[in-house]
Amino acid sequence: MKKITIQELLKELDKYKFKQFHIHHTWKPSHKDFDGSNHMKLQNGMRNYHMRTNGWSDIAQHLTLFPDGKFATGRPFNISPASIKGWNTGAFAMEMIGNFDKGHDKLKGKQKENLLKLIKYFVEKYGQDSIKFHREGPNVKKTCPGSALNKNELIREAINLDKKADVVIVEDKNEPSIWAKEQWEWVKEKGYLDGTRPLDSITRQEMAVVLYRLKEAKK
Repeated sequence: MKKITIQELLKELDKYKFKQFHIHHTWKPSHKDFDGSNHMKLQNGMRNYHMRTNGWSDIAQHLTLFPDGKFATGRPFNISPASIKGWNTGAFAMEMIGNFDKGHDKLKGKQKENLLKLIKYFVEKYGQDSIKFHREGPNVKKTCPGSALNKNELIREAINLDKKADVVIVEDKNEPSIWAKEQWEWVKEKGYLDGTRPLDSITRQEMAVVLYRLKEAKK
């Protein structure tokens, strides 16, 4: 298992032939369990669970997509996944870290962008019918990869990915990154920052204000 960029991934996928691209969400771990640097810890945790608890030979998926858009490889690409019963042969399976049921994590930013790039790759090479949500499988009683996700809409966005007028993927400037949310809420509560522009760079004068407030808080 290793980290891999989207460019490296697409180049590696060209070495294989697949029938389907299976898309899952982990449900648990979710975005709140990702701290910005624990990619391999979460990946190894899933692998251990799949092998020790489920009794499988390896981690179920070929690939994991993290909230920051980075990937980690799992099961070798030339071995069928433990993905959707009856559809595993010839499939490529990916888990997205997150709970994408309605009211929970949002698929956005680099995570969404790189999912769309993968969908676009499979659609162009194997056709739209190659894209399969876990919940589409025979006798599957799950919402996976999340009740908030619409497959047809994602395929449409993927096809039009290069048309900037049609789809624009940006971070929500009013929300901090997932891995910094707890700390952001803490500094807001303490009054060290004013709670605005979470993704902007801090100026030297703003840093001076923060340091001054910290000094005053210690009195």
